[in-house]
Amino acid sequence: MTLVAGVTLYLGFNFLKGADVFSNSNTYYIKYSKVDGLAPSNPVLINGFQVGKVKTLTLNQQDNNSILVSIEVNKEILVGDGTYAEIAKDLLGSMSIVLKMGKNTRQFANKDTITGGFQMSLTDMLGNKAYPVIDHLDTTLVHISHMLDNDMRSKLYGTLANLEAISGMLKTTMQSGQNNMDGTFRNLNILTANLVETEKRLTPILNKFGSLADTLNDLELKQAVTNANVLLVELNKSAQKLNSGEGSLGAMLNDKAAYDNLNKTLTDLDALLLHINKDPNHFFAPFGKKEKAKKK
Repeated sequence: MTLVAGVTLYLGFNFLKGADVFSNSNTYYIKYSKVDGLAPSNPVLINGFQVGKVKTLTLNQQDNNSILVSIEVNKEILVGDGTYAEIAKDLLGSMSIVLKMGKNTRQFANKDTITGGFQMSLTDMLGNKAYPVIDHLDTTLVHISHMLDNDMRSKLYGTLANLEAISGMLKTTMQSGQNNMDGTFRNLNILTANLVETEKRLTPILNKFGSLADTLNDLELKQAVTNANVLLVELNKSAQKLNSGEGSLGAMLNDKAAYDNLNKTLTDLDALLLHINKDPNHFFAPFGKKEKAKKK
């Protein structure tokens, strides 16, 4: 009975204090000067792994408007005086509390207070990198400005003025060229339209010329065939006459005796010509003279 009474007294005392004796997490407090949009239920992380969540946020106007944040962390997590709680924001703007676990010399109990701070965002890191560069660039420009004397500045201003004038001239030239190009394109469009219209008009004429050429070719071919037919008919008639013995040539071709006589006459004539060629004096000596006797 005494044990039961003791346990009941312990549970009742912790219940009156607001502690959940059956909870598997501990509650810790962190004080911040600002929270940058942190809200209840935001995760509590260790190396990206969630070990708890934000429980409540309370504004303390008596303490320079500081904010007291309570978090619930798994009891298995050893939180102590080496733990540091940073408010962090990712690239998408999601808020969380990141626990940096250092070497503890004393372990915290439930409802102890953890030291808080802020994790540097990407914007802050870029700003910290950019500010020295900007300061150095500003210093460099000041040095350059001191190095340029009045004469050099006048020359520089003159160069810039010349560049501006050249830029204006180029702009005017380009506008003029654009106008010329527009006129050229308009003329090309008109010429193209005229060519299309001319082609429409020439097409029927060319078709007629083509038909006329075909007709002339047909007429020439027909005339040539007709002439060839007439020639063949005449040659056929001549051949028939020769075969039938009509005319002198026909009679000669068809009469063998006349052919033989003609052939003999040609042979004798050929022999006579050979004799004349060999001994012309025999035929052309003066009349009344005889050929001298040949020496024996």
